[in-house]
Amino acid sequence: MSTWRREASERLPELQPLITSKLVNSPMMLWIELNQVFERQCAIEPPPLELLKRVWGYCEWCLAHDSDDVRTAAALGFCEHLIDTPKRTEILPKIMTRSDFLDLRNLLEYHNTSDEVDACLKTAWR
Repeated sequence: MSTWRREASERLPELQPLITSKLVNSPMMLWIELNQVFERQCAIEPPPLELLKRVWGYCEWCLAHDSDDVRTAAALGFCEHLIDTPKRTEILPKIMTRSDFLDLRNLLEYHNTSDEVDACLKTAWR
């Protein structure tokens, strides 16, 4: 089993069927699927913050990984979409630090304007 899949399995055991799916054949496919799970979980009231924190923790692990494929998958498949919806934006300060968010600014500005990222920062971390 690949290190990225093993790490996901250990950090997110409740998502094991997704992580081990034959359709998830690359880090990018996993992050596309995890991004959808994250989106759905953010809409639940109350949101499962513990799970969402672990998804973010796995993302941090991927962003620091030696493999370009693993880092790129987390960046493009997940980080770029962190402020796609108001629900996601509302969750961010509950699962990551302001500094974590600022470190992602360049990724966030790929799909959002600088003003949108600034507005998110001001709204989420008042």
